[in-house]
Amino acid sequence: VPRKEAADLIDTYFKMGDMPHAILYLERAVKLNPSNQDARHNLEIASQMTLDKIDKVPEFVLMTWFKGIRQSLSADGWAVLTLILAAVTAALLLAFKRAPSVKARKISFIFACIIFVLAIFSFIFSLTGKNAVSRVDSAIVMSPVSSVKSSPSDNGNALFILHEGTKVKLLDQVGDWTKIELSDGRQGWLQSSTIEDI
Repeated sequence: VPRKEAADLIDTYFKMGDMPHAILYLERAVKLNPSNQDARHNLEIASQMTLDKIDKVPEFVLMTWFKGIRQSLSADGWAVLTLILAAVTAALLLAFKRAPSVKARKISFIFACIIFVLAIFSFIFSLTGKNAVSRVDSAIVMSPVSSVKSSPSDNGNALFILHEGTKVKLLDQVGDWTKIELSDGRQGWLQSSTIEDI
């Protein structure tokens, strides 16, 4: 869906009060382009309108930094930056080879090494970003009220209730049931028809 049409679609869902679909498409927009600050801001507002207030398990600080840096650009943005850094590295190595003095060679070599390391990190961010886009590992609860069961069966014990618009992590699937996990670590089984993949 083109960007303008997608934005219009999300705006329509907002105006209709259809939070599950608004959140779903905002999550997809952020997934495709993590650097989209407008989508992130709107997603935060929409998420505050959901009934389920779920605390997040604290994340390892280095992982938070890694994600923060990776999400500053899209996967394509990191790929372009990788090519630019690779070209700069090649230019510095050429300068190293043709430098008229030892000092100039040292400077060229040091900067070439630094830029090369940055290019490697940029390449890693591009790959992980691309994998994040193609991976289907989360979904949005679309039904107004969904009962999370202890087993993939109607006969399973009801563990807790989820409401529309809540984001869940996908762990497993058995028949018409999907095992989910919340951001606070709770797990259970939901009927697959009550959720939609991001």
